[in-house]
Amino acid sequence: MDEQGVIVRNKARLVAKGYNQEEGIDFGETYAPVARLEPVRLLLACACMNGFKLHQMDVKSAFLNGYIDEEVYVSQPFGFEDQKYSNHVFKLKKSLYGLKQAARQWYERLSNFLLSQGYETGKTDKTLFIKKACNQIILVQVYVDDIIFSSTNKTLCEQFVKAM
Repeated sequence: MDEQGVIVRNKARLVAKGYNQEEGIDFGETYAPVARLEPVRLLLACACMNGFKLHQMDVKSAFLNGYIDEEVYVSQPFGFEDQKYSNHVFKLKKSLYGLKQAARQWYERLSNFLLSQGYETGKTDKTLFIKKACNQIILVQVYVDDIIFSSTNKTLCEQFVKAM
């Protein structure tokens, strides 16, 4: 809604009730791909010193792109219950906002994709990805569902955006 209370855009998202999940029963561990400050500062310094253009990407549906390893069921959303099958639940095939394992599943899928594209993970920070090609380099820093990237070559950045 805008300042006057007029609906500008409808937005809805099915979200799991994360507060109802119990560790050891519903999930094994929590995890978020958060970059350490030092590698981010190094990326920014490298870009500044070498005149790289920095790019930022926010993945809007990041947590909806992770595949779930275990069986997860959610009840029908309030207001959207099917009266004919009111006692039925949904079995999830992919991750969902609110699930404790959503961030891990998203990072795992993104990481596997980048590694398959020839990227290597940083030695000290696994959220930093590096790809070298013909004396050119692209640096990709992942921070939960945001990605900062920079390269010595504009084409590498364009290829990265297209691949994502």
